[in-house]
Amino acid sequence: MLEKIIISNFRSVKSVEINLSKINVIYGGTATGKSSILYALIILKNFVKNPNQAIDSFFNCGFLNLGGFDESVFNHDQKREIKIGFSIKDGKYEVNFGKSQAKIKCEYGKVVMEGEVPIPYPLNKNFYFEFEKDLFYHSENESKNSESKSGNGLDFQFETEDMVKFKVNWNGITSRVSPVFSDELNNKIARELEEKLNSIPSTLDSIDIVPHRRGFFKPSYSPSQVSPINPYTEDEVATIIINDKYLAPKISADLEKILNRDFRLYTPPGTAVSYFQTMDKKSRMPINLVNDGFGVNQVVYMLAKIHRPEIKTILIEEPEVHLHPTVIRKLVRTIISISKEEEKQFIIVTHSELFVSSLLTAIVEKLITPNDVKFYLAEKEGKETILKEQKANEKGQVEGGLESFISAQLEDLKIMLGINE
Repeated sequence: MLEKIIISNFRSVKSVEINLSKINVIYGGTATGKSSILYALIILKNFVKNPNQAIDSFFNCGFLNLGGFDESVFNHDQKREIKIGFSIKDGKYEVNFGKSQAKIKCEYGKVVMEGEVPIPYPLNKNFYFEFEKDLFYHSENESKNSESKSGNGLDFQFETEDMVKFKVNWNGITSRVSPVFSDELNNKIARELEEKLNSIPSTLDSIDIVPHRRGFFKPSYSPSQVSPINPYTEDEVATIIINDKYLAPKISADLEKILNRDFRLYTPPGTAVSYFQTMDKKSRMPINLVNDGFGVNQVVYMLAKIHRPEIKTILIEEPEVHLHPTVIRKLVRTIISISKEEEKQFIIVTHSELFVSSLLTAIVEKLITPNDVKFYLAEKEGKETILKEQKANEKGQVEGGLESFISAQLEDLKIMLGINE
């Protein structure tokens, strides 16, 4: 699970650090920079999965092309660097993007590895670091007897007793660890350290996005190639559903809870074509998904993305689109249930005060604890996006209230009720 997102100089986000929990909701007015938080992680994933691209290619998310570095850097100032990073329990990873180079940083425990690479980057540079075992395996009561060691631009503290040396060969993304003195124990430790170091950037493999543009617009689908980085087209998502025999039943179970419909695939014998169908439980009439309401359609797409077994952090852009208020409430409860049962993390941007209030109501009903939810209000101050954390309590109350978020509704109520300020 991501513990923090770090972003600087990206679009309207000059500098933010966002602490995360299981369910995270960023809300606010139109054009306040909410979606930029989601897009930043996709850009970082583009780099880690294939760094050997022109700088502007990283800013093409597939479902949305941000235009490139010049268009995406804060205030269009090409002298700035765009920083995107994250932290997890085991460490931290971040990249500073410039026009023609990137500065990469990876931390695990007390070990800090840094390097600068050109863009495009064919993974042909190697950075060598030497460290002590105690940098990774340090006791809670650290020894006062320590020394400082510097090399390759790396400064750190290490214990002077019971030291075992290891070497790291790092290309900015993947690491190879070997002990200076090889034996069975040291080799085992080296493998464990290598796995830990590599698990930090590979966290991005478990992140997927449900973009604003979503849905299925054809009655049937045949399996097609799926992008390993960011599958977003209807054919790719349809292929994911077809190829995973457990996915359609999961979608169907949740769709019934949210919309009182089931979801199924029908594949005519002797063909490789699958029809996506839904059936209203009341009418008992199956129809092709493309002929159902678009609210139903986009929920199926959303659930397919959410239930991908390899995905642990789901970014969702405006989940409330085309949904009736009652459905939004049920969707919130389904997201809470999935978060608990499948240990998934959600980062959601929304314009819907009903989505936020439904989540607050769920806190009151003890379906989820305040510690498992974080709320951020996005506001614009001049050119800059400002995110303000608004903590919720067990009574479903939010620090500062939702007044700034639902100001238009409050104005209408005042007019309707004849209230004069």
